[in-house]
Amino acid sequence: MPEIIRDIEQGSPEWLLLRLGSVGGTGINSVLAKGQGKSRKTYLYKLAGEILTGQQSNEYHAKQFDRGHEWEPVARSWYEFTYDVEVEQVAMIRSPGIRRHHSPDGLVGEDGGIEIKTREPHIYLELVETGKMPIADIRQCQNFLDISGRAWIDYVVYCVPEMPSCPAWVKRIKPDPDMFEEMHKELLSFLKDLNELVGRMQ
Repeated sequence: MPEIIRDIEQGSPEWLLLRLGSVGGTGINSVLAKGQGKSRKTYLYKLAGEILTGQQSNEYHAKQFDRGHEWEPVARSWYEFTYDVEVEQVAMIRSPGIRRHHSPDGLVGEDGGIEIKTREPHIYLELVETGKMPIADIRQCQNFLDISGRAWIDYVVYCVPEMPSCPAWVKRIKPDPDMFEEMHKELLSFLKDLNELVGRMQ
């Protein structure tokens, strides 16, 4: 069973410590990266560095002040009001026995969750027009579903204050067993490489 950590806040020093050396929701895209594998190698070295030093990289701190950090609470409140639900904020969900976690934007009831993205108008309009999610976001949502064992996640794309008449686009995502299988295969390979790298450097 996955472990849901509720007693600390996302962004806190305690939360950052829990993430050290662990594959997260955004990191799964690097694990699954194809081509020359540069993204995978960079992420491998990043996590190995965290394990060996016990220190978080500066990547997350830079993102705390971006558009998403500013508007995510507003988007969450919009979702709660629009769908008449309560969204529970938790620190993270961890897989038992391996270095893997997901820090969701919220849990909904016993079966669901939400992933919030805030986008500039031109990106938002293209998404509304085409309905095509970026592959990185699809993988992030599937990572949540795989780790949590929940039945669905609502992908919430928010564009306010620029688009007050059409503030958000929501798509419900269900588990994809084929993507789960791919993630499990690549995660095992990645974590094996991570453990070997750390072992060589100790």
